Amino acid sequence: MQSSGKWLWRVFGLLSLASMLLLAAGFVLALDPSQLAPEGPVGPVKEAKPPTLVPAEGVRQIVGLGDSLTRGVGDANGLGYIGLVRQALEKKSGNKITLSNLAINGQESPSLVAQLSQKQVQSQLAASDLIFFTIGGNDLFKQSGELEELDEKKLAAAKKRLTANFEEIIKQIRKANPDATIVYASLYNPFGDTEAAADTIQPVLDWNSAASDIAARYPRVLVVPTYDLFVNKEQAYLYTDHFHPNAAGYKRIADRILQALE
Repeated sequence: MQSSGKWLWRVFGLLSLASMLLLAAGFVLALDPSQLAPEGPVGPVKEAKPPTLVPAEGVRQIVGLGDSLTRGVGDANGLGYIGLVRQALEKKSGNKITLSNLAINGQESPSLVAQLSQKQVQSQLAASDLIFFTIGGNDLFKQSGELEELDEKKLAAAKKRLTANFEEIIKQIRKANPDATIVYASLYNPFGDTEAAADTIQPVLDWNSAASDIAARYPRVLVVPTYDLFVNKEQAYLYTDHFHPNAAGYKRIADRILQALE
């Protein structure tokens, strides 16, 4: 029965992966609808409602929160996605942008919730125009028996705790700053080309879906998909630890985020 359950989980994982890739494609097309526009003149079109996100010209301060992905571990250039986004926004706006990267290597969601209660952190958030965070990978896999002995019950419990903490994180950030744009880079699967692929696809996709559902309830919160950026490209875009992105991988994430912000 246990092997049958694992087999079904793997089938559902592959189906979910296909659905995720379609959703990611939809995300990209939604950001650039011109890809679907017919050639030649068309009838009058109503002007699209302007986005409520903070424009690049209005960004003076960026804050980063979360784990090693926002810290930029694996990037030999020391920038990570957040440093690359900062550089691009400075170039576009001509403004000097201050970056406070408060992310902590190995951080899990309970400690991020605790970090957000610190007065100094709240003060930096209140003064920021753009807030980035990553969280969840350590919660899901460190708390579920690691990859060698992935425990489905522990994984389900870890996701339940992560879900509650994720919503609390967004609430606390929004409480500290009602207006800033918040960007969450969702999870990719660094184990996609390993023997653990079949057992890790579904948990990552399930979590990304849950994060999107939660974020949709709050204003100016973007969940940017990254999963499709690494599928079948792990060797090219992961660092030597085969977990964090390398410089090229972080650039792909940064480009996706910049696309979303536009």
